[in-house]
Amino acid sequence: PTCRAERRLAELVEERAGLDRQERADDEVRQDAETWLADWETTRTGLQSRVDSAQEAAARAEQLALQREPARRRLDAARLRDRLTDDTEEARRRALAAAEDAVEARAHWLDLKEQRLHGIAAELAANLTDGAPCAVCGATEHPAPARKTAGHVDRDAEGRALAGHQAADERRAKAERHLGTVREALAAATAEAGDAATDRLAEEAEELEGTYARARATASTLHAAQEELRRAEGEREQRVAAQQQAVVRSASRVAGRDRLEREQASLEEELARARDGAESVTARAAQLERQAALLTRAAETARVAEDTAQRLKDADARLADAAFRARFDTPADAAAALLDDTAHRELQRRLDAWQSE
Repeated sequence: PTCRAERRLAELVEERAGLDRQERADDEVRQDAETWLADWETTRTGLQSRVDSAQEAAARAEQLALQREPARRRLDAARLRDRLTDDTEEARRRALAAAEDAVEARAHWLDLKEQRLHGIAAELAANLTDGAPCAVCGATEHPAPARKTAGHVDRDAEGRALAGHQAADERRAKAERHLGTVREALAAATAEAGDAATDRLAEEAEELEGTYARARATASTLHAAQEELRRAEGEREQRVAAQQQAVVRSASRVAGRDRLEREQASLEEELARARDGAESVTARAAQLERQAALLTRAAETARVAEDTAQRLKDADARLADAAFRARFDTPADAAAALLDDTAHRELQRRLDAWQSE
């Protein structure tokens, strides 16, 4: 039983050492969790700020996306307005030139027409024949028909002038229509672009595109920021759970440690009684075994001594007789001759060892 108590005590010591190792491990878990959780609010605020910034950027990007197309249209309209302003001036000059050409062509046609009317008699006279009635007066005699003068304008010349006048008037009308079309386009472009300078609109459009690109870039980090926040929240839950579990395990170990301490104290008390002042139970057991052996030997020796006392009397007589026969004066002389002290002690030691074994 004492050996079992010693083994159990060793087991209890190992158990307590295991509890101590578990306690240190749980302390590390708690400390690590406390350290991490101490910065949780700062971490969460930073991650939430990233999420909020990305969401705001996404909303801003949607708003800017609605502004991009109007800004591009306004810039295109401003560029078209600038181009149509030059085109309008050119169309106005062409329309004015065409109008002047038309006026000149009309004047030339009217002048030729008037000249032809003045010389129409010569033209009619050219068709008179003797005996044929005149188309104007009906006379059959033509004593003094009119003669064509130098520079006389005939029907073909007047027709060519009229055709030139009509062509010039058509060009004038076409130029005026083109001018009207250009002016309408200019008015529409001006209405779209306003009075803002094209350079300023280009700068605004470029700035808007840059702002939109930056907002899109920030908004593109939304998913990653949300995932990182989700992972951080999951890690927080795990650390809180680990911390709580470590506290529960630590509390349960208190009861186990108390039980072990009580059992250990009981066993140590039992072993202290078993040692009875010896260094160890084993040493006390060896001591008791030696005492038992000594007592056994003492009892045996006492019995042997009683037997030997009687045999000694008989032996004394035989010894004296044997010594006499061996030609010694006394048995002591014979014994002294037989063994010295050293040899006797060696034989006694061997005998004691054999009996002990």
